[in-house]
Amino acid sequence: MKGFLQRVFTKRSETPITYDEAKEMAASPDADVRGKLAQRHDTRPEILYFLASDQDSSVRRHIAANEATPVQADVLLTDDSDDSVRGSLAEKIAHLSAGLTPNETDKLRRMTYDALDKLARDQAVHVRQVISETLKDIADAPQPIIQQLARDTESVVCGPILQYSPVLTEDDLLEIIEGSSGRGALSFVSRRRNVGEKLADAIAASSDKDAISHLLGNKSAQIREETLDQLIDRAPDYPEWHEPLVERPSLTPTAAGKLARFVAENLISVLERRKDLKKDQLEAVREVVQRRIASGEFEKRDEVATDAKKIKADKEKATAKDKAEPKSDKKSDKKGVVADEEEDEEEPAFEKALAMHAKKKLTDKEVAKALAANDIKFARASLAVLAGISPDAVSKVLNTHSAKGVVSLAWKAGLPADLAVKIQVKLGHVPPSQTLNPRSGNQYPLSEDDMNWQLEFFTGMATSGLR
Repeated sequence: MKGFLQRVFTKRSETPITYDEAKEMAASPDADVRGKLAQRHDTRPEILYFLASDQDSSVRRHIAANEATPVQADVLLTDDSDDSVRGSLAEKIAHLSAGLTPNETDKLRRMTYDALDKLARDQAVHVRQVISETLKDIADAPQPIIQQLARDTESVVCGPILQYSPVLTEDDLLEIIEGSSGRGALSFVSRRRNVGEKLADAIAASSDKDAISHLLGNKSAQIREETLDQLIDRAPDYPEWHEPLVERPSLTPTAAGKLARFVAENLISVLERRKDLKKDQLEAVREVVQRRIASGEFEKRDEVATDAKKIKADKEKATAKDKAEPKSDKKSDKKGVVADEEEDEEEPAFEKALAMHAKKKLTDKEVAKALAANDIKFARASLAVLAGISPDAVSKVLNTHSAKGVVSLAWKAGLPADLAVKIQVKLGHVPPSQTLNPRSGNQYPLSEDDMNWQLEFFTGMATSGLR
């Protein structure tokens, strides 16, 4: 009951107002006045309940976020027509949910659990995502709620729970990945801390090459020697597995010997520097490498790489030539010309951003100027260059319309927090009512840990091809 009592009795540094003054503010025609009252923690419960039905969504959003709001009003707001109101409510209730169970006998706790359960099934992805991100680290979060979120069809909802939640047991995770419908569940599970042998076996036995790549790169994952050997046998067909394999915390001499037969030249030195192999075992590895060198294998690879570069250069010359030639006037060519122009515009925008960055001219003013001129392609390219993140990952962030994701991207790009608001609306298409605004002093509204997690999540999506 402590958490519920704190919602009502938490003391804030607010200048006290009388009950009559509060009633007068609640009846004010000015939504800003009613909004200020809705944010106060000393406002009487009945007035907060009254404001939960306010015609202005901003007032209801303040009521949803106010910890002093009575649970009865929270229940009312679970059916609010505005997604941002339900999103604010979801975040607050999720924070208060530690220790709740489906069998609550206390009326207020039962109502809070029911409200959370309803929001966890909300039709708006954003609302469910808020609950997922809030509960992902809570050890005593309600188990049925966690189970519901872990099986969500949206990766932004199930991902944080599958990757981080301590509530899920190994048996839970095995059951979930067994019934996975291809939404990337395996990739999220494979990145968990201390993945056990059973889980590792299940992931390794799958056809999900991206999930296996994440598993091999997870230094805390417990992979049996037999399982690792089986993956090494499959690895020649999957170059993306090679680096995490040679950098596994523990390799048997047999595994190291197998890897030496096919990994690229730059990874051989990683094998040779391993400290868990004895001198004679390292010599066996070097012997395999010497045979490959003597056979001319690496020289052949260099020739192939050189040929590939030449082909690419020839293609670029041909493209330049095509651009220099006059465009066809034929109407039948119009669609093809437009498509080619659209493809050509993306790369120059990124190249322009790279060139300006190299000259230290890619500043926040240039990004703001691009937004004002509606130069979306250059603005997106600038974010990718400034943040040091692939354009594909930037697209993943922006296309999910996640305020937290876009804010984290702007932060990574080193842009001012007030510019992040414009980026949320202009590039991320986040509704103005749902944007995250700067704190006092133009500070970012999220912690660095939260923003780093957001970026890790979306870059992981881009790497694994999740949509």
